[in-house]
Parts: sequence; structure tokens; C-alpha cells
Amino acid sequence: MTVEVQAPPAPATGSPWATASSAQRGRRRRLLLSVLVAFLAVSIPFGFPTGREVITGWILLVLWAACAGERRIWTKVVVRDWLPLLVVLFLYDLVRGLADQVGGRLFTLPLLANGKGGANGLDHAHVLEPLHGDEYLFGGSVPTVWLQDHLYDPAHVHWYDLLAVPVYFSHFFVSLSVAIVLWAVSYDLFRRYVWTLVTLTLASVATYALYPAAPPWMASLNGYLPFGVDRVAPHTLASLGWHTVSSAVEQGTTYANSVAAMPSLHGAVPMMLLLFFWPLVGRRQRICLVLYVVAMTFTLVYGGEHYVTDLLVGWLYAAASVAVVSRVRRHRA
Repeated sequence: MTVEVQAPPAPATGSPWATASSAQRGRRRRLLLSVLVAFLAVSIPFGFPTGREVITGWILLVLWAACAGERRIWTKVVVRDWLPLLVVLFLYDLVRGLADQVGGRLFTLPLLANGKGGANGLDHAHVLEPLHGDEYLFGGSVPTVWLQDHLYDPAHVHWYDLLAVPVYFSHFFVSLSVAIVLWAVSYDLFRRYVWTLVTLTLASVATYALYPAAPPWMASLNGYLPFGVDRVAPHTLASLGWHTVSSAVEQGTTYANSVAAMPSLHGAVPMMLLLFFWPLVGRRQRICLVLYVVAMTFTLVYGGEHYVTDLLVGWLYAAASVAVVSRVRRHRA
């Protein structure tokens, strides 16, 4: 007589979003709506959050609502799925803040004013290499200077200045919003996406430490470019009377850094999204991905935040991160 013993079913490793009961789905909808209302109620009068602590708090709240308010499930989700990414992002902030100190000890770098004033008003940074990179690419001119000479007026807010604001600040929430959506609808894709984003962030932060670089607005402030190159998005935001909410971490001198410009993570993330999703989506979605890259590129160069050279290096980092993670996962499979 043969007795077949069935192994117990393997524990689910996917997102609890897809396995929620009907009661949990109803409670989840109500909680997500409540979080959205709370976010708008706080952001409209007090400003859009850009600080890591603030954004992380909202993410944890969204995940709590997505888990239908069940603390045990939420705790497991945060530790299993999100802790590696959140730790790396906080590490990014920390090392980015120390970048000029590390690089300043490795190289003899010029001391640059960063506009903050006081004891924290100076940074060691490379300044000529990315500037000369743009001059080489564009026949002796720097695109940021040319664009602001022809398009920018600090006394008048143009329509493209208004568009630059949401594009620039989208950096602080788009990549994490995509992660939340993938976590809910495609858990395996979520894990590959997270490790791609982690790889890109770690590679960028290592470069910041070894190669602190001044952005165009700082080069202008110190006489390396014509005086008056402005940071368009923050200036437009202030001209309209709007503001953002940064965290205590970003306001702290250890974490605040103006010379983490090479590569441009602002530019690398949209390119990473394009390369990551290109084989997975249709024509309309591809057009949106391309437009996001174009809009961010214009915003950063016109806005005085990055040289084109910074963006090209960021795109190389994005392509390498997508390729490396895909190769590793194929090898493991």
C-alpha cells in the first residue's frame, strides 16, 4: 500500500495586495482615500514634501493603507520588501552629504561658495571638467548659459518655468510611486525594479564621494561661468509663493550637499525607467517615457542644475544598472 504525502503549500511570497479578501479590499480603498485626503490637506498649506524622512513617512502610511491597516502584514511587508530600498536611500543622503569632504581629502580641489553663507558656505569640488565637457560637445558654448540667455527672465515667470517645477520635483516621488504600483500589481517585477534602483543609487553615491562636482549655478556663483545662472525651478517656486517641506536630515549640515552633481541622478532615474519598461509596455507608454526623459533633460540643463555631461554619465549609469540586474537575475534563474 502506497501512501502519498503531500507537502504543505509554500508560503506566499508575493504582495498581499493581490491576496486580500473582499473585506480587506473595501477597507483598503477607504484607507487609501483617507491617506490621499490627508496628504493634500497637509501639502497644500505647508508645501510639497521633498525631505527623505517626510517622504518615507508618507510611503509607510500608504503601505499601511495598502495592507488594509493590518499591522502584522504591514510589518512583514516593510521588512521583507521595502527595508533594503529605504536603507539605501538614507545611505545615499548620508554619503551625498559627505561627498565633498571625502573627495576634498583625495584631491586638491578649489574651494567654492555655495550660497549658504556662514561656516557651511564653502565646498570642495571639481568645477572645470564637466564645464569643459559641455564646451567640447557644443562647440565652445555651455547649453545652460545659452538657454538662460535666450529663455530665462528672473523678473517674469514663463509657462515653461511653470512646467519645470513639477518636472524637477517629480524626482522625489516618481521612482517610489512606481515601486508601490509594481509591488501591488507585479511582485516579481517589483523586486527586479527595486534592485535596479538600488544599484543605480549605490553607483551614483559612490561617485559623489570620489568625485564631488559643482553644478552650473555654483560655477556661475564662483566666476567660472557668466554671473547670473539661476536655479530656475526653486526660483519659480519662490516667485509664486509656493514652497517645499524638507526634513531635519536634509537641513542638517552633514546631509546637505550642493556638489553631488556627477552623475545626475535626477536625469538617470527617468532614463532607468525608460530602459526598464521599454520591453514591457506599448507604444503610448513608450512615448510617455521618452517625453519624461526629454522634459527632465530640458529642466535640469535650462534650470542650471546640471551640465549635459552630468546627464550623459547618469544615462550610462542607468543603462549599466538595468543591464547588470537583468543579467544577474537571468543567471540566477
